[in-house]
Amino acid sequence: MRNLMKLISITMLFVLLLSGCGTTLNEPGTKDAPKEGGLPSNTIEELYTFRAEVIEGGTTLLITPSEESNEARSSDKMSVSLNGATIVNEVGESITAEDLQAGDILMITYNGMIAESYPAQIGATKIEKVDHNNLLDGYFALIDDIYQEDDGLNSDIDTIALDTSEWINLTDIEKEMLFAKVKEAYGFEVLEGTYDELAEQGLIDKENLSFPKGVLIKISEMTYDENKEVINCSISKWRSGLGAIGADDVSAELKDGTWKITKEGNWIS
Repeated sequence: MRNLMKLISITMLFVLLLSGCGTTLNEPGTKDAPKEGGLPSNTIEELYTFRAEVIEGGTTLLITPSEESNEARSSDKMSVSLNGATIVNEVGESITAEDLQAGDILMITYNGMIAESYPAQIGATKIEKVDHNNLLDGYFALIDDIYQEDDGLNSDIDTIALDTSEWINLTDIEKEMLFAKVKEAYGFEVLEGTYDELAEQGLIDKENLSFPKGVLIKISEMTYDENKEVINCSISKWRSGLGAIGADDVSAELKDGTWKITKEGNWIS
């Protein structure tokens, strides 16, 4: 009996020793994931891949991870070092970092290490461009079309306000990307707000029905057929009670990489 108890004690001690020798690697994208330096010397490096969208291109990418990824739990924005990374396009051809544009959809492969900062930081081993956010370009095409029409309404402005209250299928970060693109295109301050919100801020003069230093562009009643890549909506540009244009039946369709816009029910005041 004493020999049996001794054997059981030795066995339990052996199990405890074994359990203390293992190494646990945390999932990427969690608060406890490795942040800096190399993995332990006795650990085989694992690679992780996630889907993301380019916010800004360049030798260091600024991206937003897809909402379904583990990485999105770490940060909604990440700076990606491309030092030594392989970069390919949709058909596997080698491209450069300069070929990547805002709105490009990527599959990013890295070692699972996320540096805790904002934006968070990772180093990529492979970047694969798999798609592009065409809807983002569609929104800009609609804004540009109404902005260019009746350019007299744009006289002496320094602000473009966008009413996004009825926009669909865009994340907050994608809206930021679009605002940046509008600002770059026209050189004006870009604000987000409805007529009432802008009036509350003192930017629109409700009493005189005027937007002294800006125009308000509104895209409303939107539907988007992702398969056909067609947007249907109404659109308007407002400067004052006697200075506004719009169309009630607008269609934007992606053809050969370009958004073609047709408008019916045009009006002017």
